[in-house]
Amino acid sequence: MNEEKDERVYSVWLSHCIGVGPGSFDALSFFPSARAFYEAGAAEWYATGLFRPAQLRRMEKRDLTDAKRIVRQCDENAWHIIDVNSEYYPVNLKEIVDAPGVLYVWGDPACLKDERMIAVVGARDATRYSIEVAHRLTADFARAGMTVVSGGALGIDTAAHRGALEGGGKTVAVMGCGLGASYLSENEGLRRDVAASGAVISELAPFSKPFQGSFPQRNRLISGLSKGTVVIEAGENSGSLGTAEHAYRQNRDVFAVPGDVISSSFVGSNVLIANGAKPVFRAEDVLYDYEYLYNLDLSALRGESVRKPARHKPLAPETLSDVQRKVYACFDCEPVGFDALVAQSGLSAPLLSQTLTELQIIGLIRPLPGKRFTAAD
Repeated sequence: MNEEKDERVYSVWLSHCIGVGPGSFDALSFFPSARAFYEAGAAEWYATGLFRPAQLRRMEKRDLTDAKRIVRQCDENAWHIIDVNSEYYPVNLKEIVDAPGVLYVWGDPACLKDERMIAVVGARDATRYSIEVAHRLTADFARAGMTVVSGGALGIDTAAHRGALEGGGKTVAVMGCGLGASYLSENEGLRRDVAASGAVISELAPFSKPFQGSFPQRNRLISGLSKGTVVIEAGENSGSLGTAEHAYRQNRDVFAVPGDVISSSFVGSNVLIANGAKPVFRAEDVLYDYEYLYNLDLSALRGESVRKPARHKPLAPETLSDVQRKVYACFDCEPVGFDALVAQSGLSAPLLSQTLTELQIIGLIRPLPGKRFTAAD
């Protein structure tokens, strides 16, 4: 292929001129393609008012040498280059303000189109207990149809990827270095397995080595790809807490697995819960939040049905007030929406909301996405 006509060359050039942070999406809102941007020239780049002086200086050199080299390296290694106009660019990632202009992908780029992604992160030197928890959770996430995202590192990351693979699902490893960098040789086999059933990705050029800040930088992509982030075993200064912070800023859900309250290894996880992260004791604690949004099949979890036709709601305690009993009587074994509960109970919306909260605290009902509720198992 004539390199001068290869759109990927211009996408790589633009991405590396801009660097990490906002820019590529904004640039292409003014121009139909990266090549059109390149050909427009400095006057039009300045006119957009989008770019910092350092970015403009890199653009003005109009040097495609490095971009051409990177494209050749990717072709030689069967790595994909996914830019913001690609059909495979992750939908979830487009929603964050500092989305990368280019992703380098080893594996199946089509799996990046799946919105049903959940991130699982935690300590590299995790306890055996936390490794087992991560493995079980992610195997169940995969069985339910979610794609598991993690960072390809040791500990919780490895358990998350392995759990997803053993659950028969897809997983995405987000690297803090280039796809071809000599990094963490003990996980080379894991990366091959991930690429065979999902994707290993990076925003960094193919042979870029890790640098100070590269892993915190990639953490925004782990959370940005995902609808929610599950933190397992995070100490007070854990990088996983940075991923959770990115998730909060990106308006994503944050979950955490509770840990030993006297162990420093779990301080960060427990603080997240204290500050509002949803505690996770089983996969369903996460999956229920997305079940109706994505029509997840939770019947596959550990071979058990979570929607048993013969399921009965718990008997109402004698201590319930008349109003609580009246609301609870509206529930059978199927979820019911708030508006339907207003109609069935005859209560005002504020009184119904108060009563539903009381029933949740008692443990008789639980909330579902979309202002729906169901009787507790």
